[in-house]
Amino acid sequence: MVKVADGLYEPREDTYLLLDRAVVRRGERVLEVGTGPGLVALHAAAEGARVTASDFDPRAARCAQENAVRNGLELGIVVSDLLSGLRGPFDLVMFNPPYLPAEDGLAPDRRETGGPQGDELSMRFVNELPRVLAPGGRAYLVTSSLQPQGRLAAMAEDRFGVEVAGATRHFFEEISVLTLARRPGAARD
Repeated sequence: MVKVADGLYEPREDTYLLLDRAVVRRGERVLEVGTGPGLVALHAAAEGARVTASDFDPRAARCAQENAVRNGLELGIVVSDLLSGLRGPFDLVMFNPPYLPAEDGLAPDRRETGGPQGDELSMRFVNELPRVLAPGGRAYLVTSSLQPQGRLAAMAEDRFGVEVAGATRHFFEEISVLTLARRPGAARD
């Protein structure tokens, strides 16, 4: 059972699509970035992975830790802005980022908006990912059709093999989970 503290992102369709598409193997070193209440990280821990969960919000870190205790699972918890406070290597990195474009004139809601066009936070993640991803490692990244099409994928394809692991249509958008696979011999940044 996972409880969500006030002010945190409630698990929604995108969270459940990531849970459905993510393949987690026993013994893997797994990182969930932007863990919120920790649902995805706890799922990986239940599969037998060694899991680190991170979030920029200390309230989210506390909530994820409380949910780990509540469920009898072990998580390493780190307060970090994306990957800046983390060291790898991780076999698997999962990120369901805020991906909606910010509305003109409104302060961005860090739980839902990923920058002016919606993909800036995801692009920062892809740029930082090689530093923590193990050789042969992979990442799952949630994206939205509301983001500029092709920009994020083009950036990711410079460093990774990119495939769509799954997609689903909801109301006004299509949500996808991309698999980013580290190319053999690719350098860590």
